[in-house]
Amino acid sequence: MASVTKTRTSSGETRYRVRYRDPEGQSREKWLRTKAKAEKYARNVETDIDRGDYIDPQAGRITLGEWIAQHEATKTHRRPSTAARDESLIRNHVLPAFAHRQIKTITPIEVRSWVADLSAEGLAADTTRKAHQLLAGALEAAADDGLIPRNPARRVDLPRVERQEMRFLSPTEIGHLATTIDPRYRALVVTAAYSGCRFGELAALRVDRLDMLRRTLRVEETLSEVKGKIIVGPPKTRAAVRSITLPKIVIDELAQHLAAYPPGPDRLVFTGSSGGPVRSINFRSRVWAPAVRASVGQPLRFHDLRHSHAALLVAARQHPKVIQERLGHSSIKTTLDVYGHLFEGLDRQAADALDGLAENPAVGLSWG
Repeated sequence: MASVTKTRTSSGETRYRVRYRDPEGQSREKWLRTKAKAEKYARNVETDIDRGDYIDPQAGRITLGEWIAQHEATKTHRRPSTAARDESLIRNHVLPAFAHRQIKTITPIEVRSWVADLSAEGLAADTTRKAHQLLAGALEAAADDGLIPRNPARRVDLPRVERQEMRFLSPTEIGHLATTIDPRYRALVVTAAYSGCRFGELAALRVDRLDMLRRTLRVEETLSEVKGKIIVGPPKTRAAVRSITLPKIVIDELAQHLAAYPPGPDRLVFTGSSGGPVRSINFRSRVWAPAVRASVGQPLRFHDLRHSHAALLVAARQHPKVIQERLGHSSIKTTLDVYGHLFEGLDRQAADALDGLAENPAVGLSWG
């Protein structure tokens, strides 16, 4: 039970001391100016202890900067590129606003104002959402650990992310781009467009994962560049580890490519001019952008070759499940969310096909 005691300070002022034992059995006290406030505080403490909602008043004094560093250190199984991105977002956007604030003093209105300020400064919607996600995750962990009663970053109105426009190349345009680009990367363009592989998956592709006889390519690794360092690791999801059957045009291109550019010690299928891994930043600025300008015209991202592959499969009336597996999506829902609009023309074709069946006497339909 909490007790309230009236006392006088050395200066003669009246104060009320609330004394109680926390759930760990430690003696606690709090001083208040009025009896009413002291009694209310005592009642609230007793209720929180009974409900299991008691929060140590000292716990939330840790600063956000200190706490988020501890929280980030507990995260495991993150890709190096993801860890580097998160560190940059925290350093550039979260810490400037909250680094020296005790986490118990951060309020929901302050978090909402911070998000609004980031948007007003012109920060991309996706970046703003990622920064908020990192702050909210740290504060949610603090609430779970009993440092604060609740997460002040919940239910924040976040900016809407506009879907980036996709560009779909025709086979003729793919051929034009492949012919224009540096010959060393011709096969890279063709393989990307007709396999649906991501840039990092092709940059990490080794010869032993390419079966020319069976016309298959096995995706088991992905390559990324983090702060100038090449990192090779497993794909993001289990579904991204996959085997893809390649059309003959890709096999022919790869055979010519490997004859002209034999793999080095790393046994990589695609290499840079020095024989090492293809570095994405240098490739995009020095090779990709000039070739795009000289052939199909900007804007065009390398990832649009993956989108083009999906569009070609839809045009060929392939089942969404086939497209999902070739692209390495974890769920067919992802495939339909991204490319569902491409199937719209097929709905009319399906209806026309049903008319054809209904009008065919051999089908044996009878109308009552």
